[in-house]
Formats: sequence, structure tokens, C-alpha cells
Amino acid sequence: MTGETKSGATIKKESFVSLMKANNLTQEGLRYSTLFDFDKSKSIASYEKFLTDVVTPLITDNSTVIIHGHTDIIGEEGYNHKLSEERATGARQIIERALAQTGKTGVKFESLGYGEDENAAPFENKLVEERFYNRTVIIDIIPGK
Repeated sequence: MTGETKSGATIKKESFVSLMKANNLTQEGLRYSTLFDFDKSKSIASYEKFLTDVVTPLITDNSTVIIHGHTDIIGEEGYNHKLSEERATGARQIIERALAQTGKTGVKFESLGYGEDENAAPFENKLVEERFYNRTVIIDIIPGK
């Protein structure tokens, strides 16, 4: 590497890098989301069917399911945080009921509500469309080993 100091002098440094092949360092997972109507914590019927019939069958024994709820920025921050938690909990309950019918075991859940937290929001909140898509629950499935 060649660089220049503040006074204009040139500095050269050499270094070596060793590359090693590593197997299976990536963790594969699946991600799904459902949308909610404005100011509602209960998903619409078609999303409940989606969670039951599409998402749940993809959860294997010993998987980890992480569910995080979000809201737009309209309304009070505390209210939105509670609403996002209710959305995440509701999605979790739907999936847990469906899993109970499958006989799958060892599934671990984590439910989080982020409210209107812009650092965690899937989209910005400037446009109507962005606020619409932030009224969501995102479900990450990390398959068990």
C-alpha cells in the first residue's frame, strides 16, 4: 500500500493476507412479511391463511422463528410500539397454533415490537406508500440443525 502523509512524504507498507477456505459459514433462512390495515393489530384473513398454509410448513424441527412488528410514524410513539408488539404477538400465535397441528418440535420463537423506530423500519416514512409498507410483521425462519 502506498500513501502520502500530511507533509507530502510518500509511505509504503507491505502486508500479506492468507485466505482459507471455510465451509458452511453462511446461515440460510427464509423471510416473509404480512401487512396490516392502519391502526389494526389483527391481520386480515388472507394473511392468516398465508401464515398457516405457506409459512408454517416451511418451519422445521428446532428452527428459530423471529417475528418483528412495525408501524408507520402516524400516532403516538408509545401507542405505536404497543401496536407493533401486538402485531408480532398475533402472528406468533397464528404460527404456534398451526405448528401444534404438525407435530414439529423444538421450535424457538422471538417476538419483537419496533413501533415506528426509523432505524429498524423496513422503509422510510415520508411517502404514503412507505408508511403503508411499514405496517407490517416480518417473519424470519432460521432452520434447525
